Amino acid sequence: MGMEITALETLPPQFIPTVNVFNLRDIGGWNARDGKKVKTGQVFRSDNFGNATEADIDHVVNHLGVKHVIDLRRAEEWDESARFPDLDGVDFHHFEMLHIKWEQIGLRVNGLSDEAELIEFLRHRYTGMMESGYLSVRDSLEVIASGEPVVFHCMAGKDRTGIIAAVLLSILGVDDEDIAADYALTSFGSARWRAWRDENFGKPEVESGLATPAEAMLQTIREINARFGSMERYAEATGFKGADALRDLLLQ
Repeated sequence: MGMEITALETLPPQFIPTVNVFNLRDIGGWNARDGKKVKTGQVFRSDNFGNATEADIDHVVNHLGVKHVIDLRRAEEWDESARFPDLDGVDFHHFEMLHIKWEQIGLRVNGLSDEAELIEFLRHRYTGMMESGYLSVRDSLEVIASGEPVVFHCMAGKDRTGIIAAVLLSILGVDDEDIAADYALTSFGSARWRAWRDENFGKPEVESGLATPAEAMLQTIREINARFGSMERYAEATGFKGADALRDLLLQ
């Protein structure tokens, strides 16, 4: 237990102290437009809750006060890692972010060792997902704008989750560099998950899963800006009309 507490204490302050949810964090606290800050305690991003302890779920529902859980995954991924439990007072939303499965794409997803190649691969995947999965972006933003505390997540909490966070923070006027920094914080969550996996299942011969270099998110934002004019215009193109409501809710 001592090691666990120490590990939690050394995490960046955005992280929420849960035991078997490894990448749960508050998206608030960043500097935003007009000298304001993004409100904390309202919107959270996370990896999946399939291994969560009862105490973890209790913390999310009763301490953080989360009323909405948005799962961006394919339903088949629930077989690998179960969805958030059905609980009174918590609305569960399944907003699958439609995309071509990465493992079906010719490039080797595992073992992209060249960082420039990895960044290009991620930029292509993210901007592609933002086009094919645009309805999940719109629907997620609408739930967030409705005003009750919410957590959105995918499997590892880095790619699909990172896209929702990036669009949301852009609408709030957070700098691109800070959005990329928020994205890159996943490296801490991934390290926690790998340590848990190694302890419980043994270390795999080949490490799977891709890193989250900040530059991948910066290039994604630049490409979306080139395609749509801005991230906020992209959100409008998805059919989302609540940008002002988001700013009223989340800027302080």
